[in-house]
Amino acid sequence: MLICDDVAESVRFYTETLGFVVRSYEESIGRSGFATLQNGAAAIMLASPHGVPAATKIEGEHKQSIYYFYPRDVVALHAQLVIRGLEPSALTVRFYGMKEFRLVDPSGHVLVFGQDTDEPPTEAPAEKD
Repeated sequence: MLICDDVAESVRFYTETLGFVVRSYEESIGRSGFATLQNGAAAIMLASPHGVPAATKIEGEHKQSIYYFYPRDVVALHAQLVIRGLEPSALTVRFYGMKEFRLVDPSGHVLVFGQDTDEPPTEAPAEKD
């Protein structure tokens, strides 16, 4: 469940940008509603912050959690998002064998999209302190 600043805006983002389908949407719950969305096996709930303390954002993002998605073709999805005028991060091959990129939703939730790859890493792992 993702707490959203504006559920209607988030519903538009997830349906129009990421291909989710609305399974249910109650506009009268909380300040801006409650919705359940699905895209294949992935299902998410979007809720307004009614009765829930506001989570801290850092630089406009909820950096305390990351939501990871496994699309069938991460390169094609990245290209589609760029064509639509969004600004996903660059595709990067991580040391753990995933080609991935990140995108931030309208409420500041960090979404990462990744796919297994045999390509060599384009980024070295972070050093431990």
